Amino acid sequence: MTSEGASVDPVGAAPPLLKDRYELGERLAEGTFFFTHRGRDTDNGRSVAIKVLKLEYRSDEDFSSRLLSEAQAVSALRHPNIARVFDAWVERGALVIVTEWVPGASLKDRIRRVAPFPLAVSMDILLACTEALHYAHGKGFTHGDVRPDNVIVTPDGQVKLTGFGVGVSTASSTRSQLDALPRAVHYLAPELTEGRKPEPSADIYALGCMLYEMLSGMVPFDGDSPLAVAGKHVNAPVPSVRQANPAVPNAVDGVAAKCMQKSPAARYAGAHDLVQDIQTVREALRTGGALDWSPLEKTGESVPVVEKKKAPPRTQVRREPKRPARRESAEPAQAHEDHGPSGRLLAALALLAVLMVAGSFGIFLLSTRAPREVPVPDVVKMSQAEASALLKKSGLNVEIREEYNERVPAGTVFDSAPKGGVTTRRGKAVTLVVSRGPQPVTVPDVVGNGLGEAQAAVQSKGLVLEGAKEEFSEVVKKGLVISQTPVGGTSVAKKTAVTLVVSKGPQPVPEPEAVQVAPTPPDDPVNPDDSNPDADPARPSTGAVDLPARDYEIVFTVPADRRGSQTVKIVVRNEDGSESDAHEQTYEPGEEVKQTIPVLGAVGKCQIRVYLNGSIIKREKV
Repeated sequence: MTSEGASVDPVGAAPPLLKDRYELGERLAEGTFFFTHRGRDTDNGRSVAIKVLKLEYRSDEDFSSRLLSEAQAVSALRHPNIARVFDAWVERGALVIVTEWVPGASLKDRIRRVAPFPLAVSMDILLACTEALHYAHGKGFTHGDVRPDNVIVTPDGQVKLTGFGVGVSTASSTRSQLDALPRAVHYLAPELTEGRKPEPSADIYALGCMLYEMLSGMVPFDGDSPLAVAGKHVNAPVPSVRQANPAVPNAVDGVAAKCMQKSPAARYAGAHDLVQDIQTVREALRTGGALDWSPLEKTGESVPVVEKKKAPPRTQVRREPKRPARRESAEPAQAHEDHGPSGRLLAALALLAVLMVAGSFGIFLLSTRAPREVPVPDVVKMSQAEASALLKKSGLNVEIREEYNERVPAGTVFDSAPKGGVTTRRGKAVTLVVSRGPQPVTVPDVVGNGLGEAQAAVQSKGLVLEGAKEEFSEVVKKGLVISQTPVGGTSVAKKTAVTLVVSKGPQPVPEPEAVQVAPTPPDDPVNPDDSNPDADPARPSTGAVDLPARDYEIVFTVPADRRGSQTVKIVVRNEDGSESDAHEQTYEPGEEVKQTIPVLGAVGKCQIRVYLNGSIIKREKV
């Protein structure tokens, strides 16, 4: 992994756990500011996503502090359509944010593959995002970076909005705004080009852009550069998604257009109002209701692109007596101002702000893309962190490629492209090839195999058979493997030692010694049932021999390697040769059996046999 992945400290060793709690897994994605990894919370075993701030932003303490503050604040949000933030802290100089793990693809990926979406699907996704924003806005949070990349759709169709806190933090830093511009510009509300703090109305604007893209497969505004796109958000007429996709009904076209109005006041007053219109559309789709209405008709607003084709000559427009009627409500008046002289002034000011940003952006590009040639440092055998720092100090960018290497320790650079000593342009990316250490192998599962077969399987994986210990087993046949360490399926380094336990078969039972039994005298013909009137009727008859009666305690444990319930039967053979079943009961594997057995005869002259599911497992003289 990269230094931003395997360790949050670019100059230190990778810790086994972050915050002594979170396992850092494979890197899944790279965003503008964060690397995202799969992870696991060892406290509860759940999967999480772990975001680690990139190295180049860690020195910006204000930006990092703002990100931390926002992440900790949004952790209070609890909504089924918002990916939760579980934890956020700074460890070894790097900001780490732990969020809910949401399996699935981003909405942007789905748009690339299958857009335009069916109308019902688009409205369902839009409703989920809008309800999430309605909840967040009500709690005082603005997203500030609503776009399809920050919407995850799970395989079962659940929609999760991610990225809360980042957009608001980005607005506080000119550098971060410029860096985020290429990804966010297609969903950027016009007022944000002036550097304003994101407000809920900017989230509404972005939802309109997303709806347009889901239904048309295209972004509403595009251009040759991010600055060109930003300028269109400010000055170009609101596009009609119905013109891009004639299957879109008038109501849905109006919903998208109302979201994308230039003036924040002309958009939906809040996410709740947008939710109501979306639900109306969904109900009409379900019942076959009319969709020829438009939310723009409620306030007299219009879509510039549509009206441009239908508008009569300018002289006729001026004679239309509509202006007094538009003064009757505040919202239509504000919409009208957006197209009048003051609206043009607002657009001009916004354009001026865009040009100012363009100037800053141009200076930034000139400072990072100067065509000055620089030599590539030789960074082979350095740690990834050291190599990255040296390259950046030389004015070069860094890309990381990780490969397994048997001879080079993990985290060490063993190649680069271009190689050290070559001259290249300042700002060019140098790819570091970093060792991941020896490629791990999977331990084969050899339980139940013969020893020779098991040994061959272990050695074929580059592992070492350390030894084979023999044990008795009532279950596993002699010569077969009972267990192994490490267990099969475990990923380990090559040359790891494997230990086997091999069965010796059932433990042998010693043969019982011959028991001398005194002959039994013939029955008394006079009193056959009264030969021993004092005998205990519960004990076996001893005939003419008076044998001592005593108790013997037997204790043992049912073998744990047995499967299922086991029937334990204890048979006693007395000194006179008589036998009886002293105990029979069902036990579970590993359970202790403790019984007191009555016997007749001198010590060493009686015998007890123990059977497990009909097979003898113990025989002893008592």
